[in-house]
Amino acid sequence: MNRVEKKIIDVVNKKKNLLFFIIITCLGIIARLSGIHLISKDMEYWLVPWYNEFVNNGGFDALGKQIGDYNILYQTIVAAMTYIKLDCVLCYKLLSIIFDYVLAFSGAFLYCTISKKKSLSMSFNICYSVLLFLPTIVLNSAFWGQCDSIYASFVILTILFLYKEKYPLAFVMLGIAFSFKFQTIFILPFIICYYFYKKKFSFLWFFVSLLVFWLSGIGGYIKGRSLLAPFIIYLKQTQTHPSMYMGNPSFWGIIGNDYNCLNVFAIILTIVLFGLALYYVMNEKINLSKPENYFCLAAWSIWTCVLFLPAMHERYLYILDVLLVILAFWNKKYLKYAVLSVLFSLVSYGVFLFELESFSKGELLIYIIAWVHFTSLLLKE
Repeated sequence: MNRVEKKIIDVVNKKKNLLFFIIITCLGIIARLSGIHLISKDMEYWLVPWYNEFVNNGGFDALGKQIGDYNILYQTIVAAMTYIKLDCVLCYKLLSIIFDYVLAFSGAFLYCTISKKKSLSMSFNICYSVLLFLPTIVLNSAFWGQCDSIYASFVILTILFLYKEKYPLAFVMLGIAFSFKFQTIFILPFIICYYFYKKKFSFLWFFVSLLVFWLSGIGGYIKGRSLLAPFIIYLKQTQTHPSMYMGNPSFWGIIGNDYNCLNVFAIILTIVLFGLALYYVMNEKINLSKPENYFCLAAWSIWTCVLFLPAMHERYLYILDVLLVILAFWNKKYLKYAVLSVLFSLVSYGVFLFELESFSKGELLIYIIAWVHFTSLLLKE
């Protein structure tokens, strides 16, 4: 090795973490470009027509009425897109891709914070890389054109700030997450359990989240929308798809899809399960001061919602995949759950995007048994 090579190698070794971060970030962009022009059914039948309706009704002026079924903050962003001279499909996907990076960075930072590792260390970079290239995350934004990375980023930041006892920031992040997706509600049972366990923050902080959520609709209020519009939008969403399951691995997939008969029982069963979890926490049977248990209960909260609640979509495992991957970095015993969750998410994506076959009852049983095993592990810890 000559002198020049040695100097180059020395510089590379000294800056290897930063260089790795930059290279992975660039490769993430290239990977997403391969699916940027794919037009999914959601994009063709919903997102593009919504965009065109905003164009035809004057951009921001269109915020005076409901277009689509997303809440006002996302509608405001779509209205802003109409003033950018780019293809609307590209605009939708670029927005989600930006938050892919926010999510990967936030997830890696959360892992390093709880495990007390340095940012931009090897641990940070590997976690960041895995999250950035997680197939469900890449497919969701670059191929499907969905925006789950946005609300998921704010949910991860909520979990981070809650752990660091920065409660104002935590509940502001929670409110922003709610402003983008109603599925943020999946993390609420965990936060309520943590409230009873920690006894360090007031229940009034939940009203801060509510206020932030309400303020997110300001663009609509200015254009004459009802002050209750953000709440009405989500209320209508709960009535949109009267089905027990919709492409996702669901407990009800082994029982039946009679929504009118089963939906009330499904909701009550889910409440009972969370009631039992809260009862365990209040009796100090689950030690949430341990980072591992803190993560586990957050993941369990989301997993339980998606598995037992009615009308769950194929994308609702999104944030669960992220949390289980972070848990797998914390302890390899969680790797099997992370792999299983991502694989089931991928199958559900394939059903929608590429018309693959849906889950068999045998596969659903495996998924339910995995949830039972994860639950028993949480209680044992």
